[in-house]
Amino acid sequence: MYSLESGKPDIPRASCPYHATVTMKIDVRKMNNDGSLDHKVLGNDILKKYGMTNKAQVCVSGPNQHECIKKLLEMLEKLNG
Repeated sequence: MYSLESGKPDIPRASCPYHATVTMKIDVRKMNNDGSLDHKVLGNDILKKYGMTNKAQVCVSGPNQHECIKKLLEMLEKLNG
């Protein structure tokens, strides 16, 4: 297959480099004595004292689709403990 723009062969989609972005919302809550979680979430004003906010992004790239998704799964497994 050839690209109409360049006239060069197209690279199969799965062989192209890939990039994944994971966007997270962070809730930090007090734990009660009975193990339940308080309904109040710490705000950005308190989190700022620790150099963070209630949002985060993590990015992963790979030389192809398989490697990118493999790295993404490994990263998510580490986050999950």
